[in-house]
Amino acid sequence: MSNLSKRRLSSIPINLIMGFLGVGKTTAILDLLERKNNEEKWAVLVNEFGSVGIDGAIYSDRGAVVKEIPGGCMCCAAGLPLQVAVNRLLREAKPDRLLIEPTGLGHPRRVMETLDGEFFKDVLNPLASICLVDPRKLSDPRYINHENFVDQIVLSDVLVANKMDLVEPAETHRFTQWASDSDIPKLAVAQTVNGRLNADWLDLPRNPLRKAKFPHAHDRKKIESNIQGSEKVEGPTWQRRENFGDGYRSRGWVFPKGALFDYGRLTNWFSEMAPERAKGILVTNKGWFLFNCSDGLMTITKTNPALDSRMEIVRPRAAWTCLEKSLAACIRT
Repeated sequence: MSNLSKRRLSSIPINLIMGFLGVGKTTAILDLLERKNNEEKWAVLVNEFGSVGIDGAIYSDRGAVVKEIPGGCMCCAAGLPLQVAVNRLLREAKPDRLLIEPTGLGHPRRVMETLDGEFFKDVLNPLASICLVDPRKLSDPRYINHENFVDQIVLSDVLVANKMDLVEPAETHRFTQWASDSDIPKLAVAQTVNGRLNADWLDLPRNPLRKAKFPHAHDRKKIESNIQGSEKVEGPTWQRRENFGDGYRSRGWVFPKGALFDYGRLTNWFSEMAPERAKGILVTNKGWFLFNCSDGLMTITKTNPALDSRMEIVRPRAAWTCLEKSLAACIRT
């Protein structure tokens, strides 16, 4: 990987790590952070569809400098708001590399245009954009007909099939077909498990000539309507936050400091609920853990204490009242 002269705000390498909900972007970035040169300082700008903000605490635990843009889509904040967020992160952290993780429901075009603009011309060095794909989704109309999903693949320089340990041969063949259906060939097409990326891909050049198939997928009127419809409801015990857009809804909770989850009940709750997408940092009677659930498959990782326990679920629809009642039963009295 490139090694910049110490902390100068000039030609800082920057990569987008893209992919739809639950594909393994966070896992991939955590793995890159674990393997980076200890002498390098990396920063991560992360955008979550939900409003609670969980990934920031996860990345900070691995030594990265983090700034979050929760509660929507980063591409809708492109322009001045994104410029301000990136500029502040660069000046506060003075990183050797910046990774940007847009929400899985986001369209990357505006983000790329902002980073390529005159404002960052001498400050940033945009390098390869990497997109992770779960090949099992390539037969699901909810994915292949989703404009954001399609253009994340189209605009990527490196396309990686993740979760290959779960993939059937026919699904692998389908991925290969998608990878070859590109006006401009990819710099790399690969397969992996657990989000493991080749670190050398980060230094590949980004091709600015790649064109989105749906450049107006996120018109401003549509996104502002979604943001205005978001909710933030504070109850007597939990803080509840909601967001919606592109046919998906998120509900997140920030729990009071005294809330202690029963580890056994909580793991059973995840298994029984089998949420399509859920993530949380929670304190239990066995310590602090990161719970990460995608398509009903759950990973549990021990982690350092956070400021509070919080969780977020993203799904097209849910019986929230029933779900919250069963979740409350996981808290030890």
